[in-house]
Amino acid sequence: LFPRLSNNLSCHILLLVLYCAILFFYGINTGPFYRTESLRAIVAREFLRTGNWVVPTLYGEPLLTKPPGHYAAIALASLPGGTVTEWSARLPSALAASITVCIFYCWFGRALGRRAGLLAASIVPASFMWLDRVPSAEIDMVQLAWVVASLYCFYRALEHSEQHITSTRTAGGWLVAALVCVAGGVLTKWTAPLFFYGTIIPFLWWRGRLRMLFSLPHLLGIAITCAVVGVWMGAVVQCVGWERLRDTICQEALPKLLPGQRDRAYPWHEVLLLPLGLVVANLPWSAFALVTLVPRISQPWDANAKRLLQFFHCWLWPNLLFWSVVPNHAPRHSFPLAPAFAGLAALVWIAYLRTHSLASRDRKRPEVVTETHCGRLRSRLANKLMTPTFAFVTIIITIVVVKIGFMSFVVPERTRLRQPREKGELLAQLVPPETMLYLFKVKDEGILFYYDRPARRLPKPAALPEQDEPYYCILTEAEWWRWRDVTTGETVREMTDEQGAVLLLVRLRFVSSPVKVTADNW
Repeated sequence: LFPRLSNNLSCHILLLVLYCAILFFYGINTGPFYRTESLRAIVAREFLRTGNWVVPTLYGEPLLTKPPGHYAAIALASLPGGTVTEWSARLPSALAASITVCIFYCWFGRALGRRAGLLAASIVPASFMWLDRVPSAEIDMVQLAWVVASLYCFYRALEHSEQHITSTRTAGGWLVAALVCVAGGVLTKWTAPLFFYGTIIPFLWWRGRLRMLFSLPHLLGIAITCAVVGVWMGAVVQCVGWERLRDTICQEALPKLLPGQRDRAYPWHEVLLLPLGLVVANLPWSAFALVTLVPRISQPWDANAKRLLQFFHCWLWPNLLFWSVVPNHAPRHSFPLAPAFAGLAALVWIAYLRTHSLASRDRKRPEVVTETHCGRLRSRLANKLMTPTFAFVTIIITIVVVKIGFMSFVVPERTRLRQPREKGELLAQLVPPETMLYLFKVKDEGILFYYDRPARRLPKPAALPEQDEPYYCILTEAEWWRWRDVTTGETVREMTDEQGAVLLLVRLRFVSSPVKVTADNW
């Protein structure tokens, strides 16, 4: 496998640093925030402004749909600069992706050699699903890193336990570390434990070691995880009340886990669409991962490779089945399954390259005396271009070029017409300093992030505070027409949100007291 590539650790580290720098850090500051990136950045900015890193808040209201882990990571990255920027908000995803690549290098390197580790590490981020996930302020990459770290620690624990290469205490330490990573995943996104246990339970069943779930280290790890998450939830209850936390979790989790929660029939078509979408999104490696379903593919592999094969099979297929059956689940929510595709593909390529390398050594080429010098050069060049090593390197280089093109052309172009930065800065010029901006049904965190001043969301007009100065509000057209009978004011500026809908910056006073505005008027 790559016989001319140095097996030196320093050389591999240098290659991985260069690889991660191109894929994850190139273009990290390109383009304004896109989709829900601005939402994550606004909440992280509230962490810095208020000093409250326990309860995520958006426009003065608790936002508990996601735990605070990712917001805290953005806030930490933004501490040196004192404010959240595109660069600091996207830095956690780039670091998480780099950590994931390093874990795969260590994982495969320990089992199959350093060159195999380098191959596996290069495969992990080289798929279409990773294109817009990193660099990004989205939450998915950080969750993936926690899931990968937890599964790697668990694998190390099982490896030590089966091979008896160290003391039981070492295996238990790895198992506790796996559950600590699960706790980090829970505090980043609620679904992290489902990916973890959706992998290790089928794997332990396959290996005949289900009793490991009842071992003292595993139970201790569960206790630590519950304690960490419980402390955070207790702090949230102290701040916002148990009912608010319970209602938010139920509204976030139940519609995604149980059918019939959104007054519609079970989406049977999604059972096939989700696996198909994941296979397409993880091309080209998902095509090679499917090859591992052929039974004879693993016959020549040693025990370490077969254990890895079993583990990645348990990582991918049981979780894919579960999330396909679960309603209202999109492919982007199954991002932690992407490394499973990559791991299976890596095993196929490692076996193929090693087999080809051995065959090339054993093949005896007869010497052709009459062949000219140019003919020998053409023959050698053709042999080089037809090798699997050349094919693999070509795929990797193609993915790198696609990534550079995506960051250089697609990312700037997709927000060119939306102009959230320009609209946010214009809004800041139109609203007087030290004046609160109010909003109700409007949802456009892109513009409001670049507004970069305090804003409050209110449930209804009656919640507006009594004051002598005019109110500055961002309204939709429908809201403004409903208010015209109970208010007097003027439209300061008309603009469009990032979806093209009309937004109105309105300066108004109430003709009647705000408390008299009814639900019908709203």
